[in-house]
Amino acid sequence: MLKTIQIIALLQGIFLLFILFKHRNNYKKPNFWLLLGCIISVLLHTIGDDNYNLFMHNTDWFVFHDTLIITFFFLYIKYHKSGKETFDSKDFLFFIPYFIDILLHTLEYIGLLEKDNIFEVMIESIEIIFIFYLLVYSIYDIFKFKKEKWLLFFIIPLTFIFITDKVSFLFTNSNNSPLFLDSFGVTLIAVFLFYFMLYKFITAPKDVLPKSTISKYKTSSLQPKNVEKYKTELLHLMTEEKLFKNNKLTVNDVAKQLNIPRQHLSEVLNVHMKIGFQDLLNQYRVEEFIECLQSETYKNYTLLAIANEVGFSSKSSFNTIFKKLKGMTPSQYKKQLN
Repeated sequence: MLKTIQIIALLQGIFLLFILFKHRNNYKKPNFWLLLGCIISVLLHTIGDDNYNLFMHNTDWFVFHDTLIITFFFLYIKYHKSGKETFDSKDFLFFIPYFIDILLHTLEYIGLLEKDNIFEVMIESIEIIFIFYLLVYSIYDIFKFKKEKWLLFFIIPLTFIFITDKVSFLFTNSNNSPLFLDSFGVTLIAVFLFYFMLYKFITAPKDVLPKSTISKYKTSSLQPKNVEKYKTELLHLMTEEKLFKNNKLTVNDVAKQLNIPRQHLSEVLNVHMKIGFQDLLNQYRVEEFIECLQSETYKNYTLLAIANEVGFSSKSSFNTIFKKLKGMTPSQYKKQLN
C-alpha cells in the first residue's frame, strides 16, 4: 500500500517539476528555486526516508528529512510575502541546523561518533526547537497576511506529524512514529500537495509562483537617467497634490499627468520602487487618514467619512487595507490615540 502511494507521489512530483522547469524564466527566481527545493525535498523524503525506501530495502537516506522540507517551505512563504526579486545570502543561515544534522548522521555512519551521545541529543533538541519555531511562524504568517492559505493544508498536518514524532521519540526512544505517521503521513501529504499544486498552476498560477517583474521589462525603452526624475515627479504628485484622494485614479491618469508612457510608470513602480500602483495609493491614503484622524478639522467626522475623504471607496476595502498596513483596525487605532 505504501509503495503504491510513494509511486503516485513520485510521478506527480516529476510531472510538477517538468511544468516548473518549462516556464522557469517567467517566475521570480527566489520563489522558483525555493519551491523547487520544497518539491524535491518532499519527493526524496517520500521515496527514501525512515527505512521505507522505495528502491533499496531497509535503507535510510538520512540526507532527506523534515528539517530540509520545513526550512524550504518557511523561506518560500517568506519570499512569497516579501515579493523580493533576488535571494538574500543571509537566508542561507536558516539551513545551518540541517547541515549540522547531516554532519552528525555522517559521523555516526562512518563510526566516528557514537549514536545518541549527549552532544548529539543537545544539538537535536536545539534543532527541534528551531524547526518547531519555523513551522509555527509560517502558520502565523499565513494567517496574519492572508496569503498562501492553501499551504496550511500541508503545513498544519506536517506540524502535527513533526510534534507527534518528536514527542513519541522522547517517551519511547524509538524513531518509529505512532501509526507510522512519519511514513504514511508525509507520503499522503506529498500526494495531496503535488495534486493541489498542479491544480493551482491551472486555476491560479500567481498564487503559487508570482511572475518576475524584471523579465517583464527586459525590452523596455526607459532610460536609467529618467528613473529618478520620474520617481521624484510621481512622489510630488502624491505628497503635494495628493492625487491619491481621487478614488477613481488609474495608472493611466498619472502617466498622462507626468507626460510619460504608462509602461515607463509601471516599470518605475514595480522594478525601481518595488511597489504596485494600488499599493502606493493605499499607503498614502492610510497615512493621510491617520493625519486627518488627529486633526481638529475632522473631529466630528466618522471613520468612514474620513476614509472616503482620503480616497477609499468602500468600508470593507478600507478596513482590510488599514489592518494589513497597521496591524489593527481603524477603530482600534483610534482608541489607541485616545
